[in-house]
Parts: sequence; C-alpha cells; structure tokens
Amino acid sequence: MANNTGKRFEADFKKSVPSYALLYRLPDSAQAFGGNSNLRFSSKNPFDYLIWDSKKHILYALELKTVAGKVISFERSKDENREIHWHQIEGLNKWNKYDGITCGFIIEFRAIEKTVFIDISEFNKLINMVTRKSFNFDDLNNHKIQYLIIGQEKIRTRYKYRVDEFLMSIKS
Repeated sequence: MANNTGKRFEADFKKSVPSYALLYRLPDSAQAFGGNSNLRFSSKNPFDYLIWDSKKHILYALELKTVAGKVISFERSKDENREIHWHQIEGLNKWNKYDGITCGFIIEFRAIEKTVFIDISEFNKLINMVTRKSFNFDDLNNHKIQYLIIGQEKIRTRYKYRVDEFLMSIKS
C-alpha cells in the first residue's frame, strides 16, 4: 500500500470518518488485483464506499479519486481508460434515483491541496458543459458547479480530512 497513492488517500479518509458514521468499502473484484485479463466477467463496483450517517439518516454512495495535478479525466463511454470510469458514473447515477441517498465523487487535487465533493447531478452538468474528457478544479467555478470543499490538515506526511464537517454540511 505504501506506493499506491489512491490506497493511502482511502486509508486517510477512512481514519477521518467520525464514529457516528458507518463506513463500508465495497469489496474489490479479483480483476482489480494485477489486471488479470482472464477474468473478463468479474464485476465492476459502481463506487468505492457507502457511508451511513446515523445522525441525519442519510446514506452516501461515494467514489474516491486522487490526482497528482489539478486535472482529472473521465470516460464518456465504456471503451476508454480514464481516471473516472464509465461504470462508476453509471453506478452513482443509478443509486442517485433513490430518496435518502446522496451520491458523488470525492476528488483530492494534490497539487493544490484541495479535496472536494461533487454530487453526481452536478458532475453530470459539468461533463455536459466541457468538451474535453477531463476537467480541472477551476472548471468547477467557471461552470458554476456546486461542490463542497472537504477541509484537510496535513499531519507530517499524511492527511486528516474533516469528514464530520462535510457530513454536517450536506443538505438532506
């Protein structure tokens, strides 16, 4: 795990979840380990985590992403290979149809030390506005996309995220 930046981000996020919230990581399929091409029919998770907020009685379906710069790429179809995958967009959109579930992406832009939550509905607006297969942090403001900044504090080499403040700021 030491060399996998995404797994370090997930571990730091997991440690930051308050005790009143239940965090569940959907199990990775065997395909995710080593990219075994013989596993053509293994399932792809619709997102990474479910968080149950016991104070507000809201379920969150979240896909966590971390990028070195301030740009993140996304797939517009199934046959591409970008940072945000088509099946993740589809999965979050499918779960978003149910009352009481908030779905979206938590994206850490490491170059500018900002972590944001983008609701899947706002994400859909954004990808319909940009002509590229990527967006940067500035695009969120330029296209008037609503997002929440998740506070973070660097503790030596790792981060602690203010997940409690994030959960409290989501409108139910």
